[in-house]
Amino acid sequence: MSETDTDALVDALYAGPLEEFVAARDAAAKQVAAGGDRVGAARVKKLRRPTVAAWVVNQVARRHPDEVAALASLGDELRAATADRDRGRITALDRLRRERTDALVGQVREAGDIDGRPVSTDALDRLAETLTAAVMDPDAAAAVRGGRLAQALQHVGFGIVDEGGDTADVVALRREAGDPPPTEPGGGAKPATRPEPEAGPEREADTVPEPPAEALADAERAVQETADGVDRLEARRDDLDQAFQAAQAQVRQREAEVGRLEEEMQRLLTARDEARAALREAQAAQEESRAALDAVDAELDAAEGRAAAARRRRRDARRTDT
Repeated sequence: MSETDTDALVDALYAGPLEEFVAARDAAAKQVAAGGDRVGAARVKKLRRPTVAAWVVNQVARRHPDEVAALASLGDELRAATADRDRGRITALDRLRRERTDALVGQVREAGDIDGRPVSTDALDRLAETLTAAVMDPDAAAAVRGGRLAQALQHVGFGIVDEGGDTADVVALRREAGDPPPTEPGGGAKPATRPEPEAGPEREADTVPEPPAEALADAERAVQETADGVDRLEARRDDLDQAFQAAQAQVRQREAEVGRLEEEMQRLLTARDEARAALREAQAAQEESRAALDAVDAELDAAEGRAAAARRRRRDARRTDT
């Protein structure tokens, strides 16, 4: 299997679902080994499963390449403005960085999920930090644009760190992303500088002997088993995190329903109190009307009594006249 084919398999791993990464990685390693490339198979097997935040960054880099590239290009402009000590330009570019970062993170926040996986507030914060790191460091920018991060990045005062706070080897990350760092004039990547040991009779004694092949194989197996264990724990953590996010979404939904019911209950209670007040007013008016009616009835009875008495007097008067 060619290096290009292996690279395509690796690229597909980081583009795929997070929960399938470990199984897909192991299958890809077997496929590469079956093609006769044992070195490539070992490289694939050692790939670390991305954290949730890193997976989000990778998907954003793949689905919004133009926006991420525009952000990364600001880094070159910022470094040039810094070299020129152009404070006005630095301020304007930094404001533009914040605007573009907020806009891209806002798109992800508004979507709410990526391929059905909810994007938490913590993942959004780490996405913003990683995008900022891409602006601040050209190697980090290349690594982010490659979409193969295993951990999210953050720019701090002394450089780029990963989610654990350890210094990130952004040059290695850039190389793993398929974008090797610039070469030195005359060809070849710039080598890491190491002090040469002083010549002398002690040099041979200071040379570290090569470990036995069996011990080296045991150590490599132990490293791989540890890495596999970490992958399983991270997968379990991600599953639990996804379950937590789903439960949290349900809690928010139920809280919203309770809020609506409480508002409706409050509205009904207010309507009940208003109806009771209106009832009391109506009852008071009824009592007033009844009292007035009783008074009229009493006056009517008195008037009828007076009328009856008058009729009797008239009748008596008529009898007297006759």
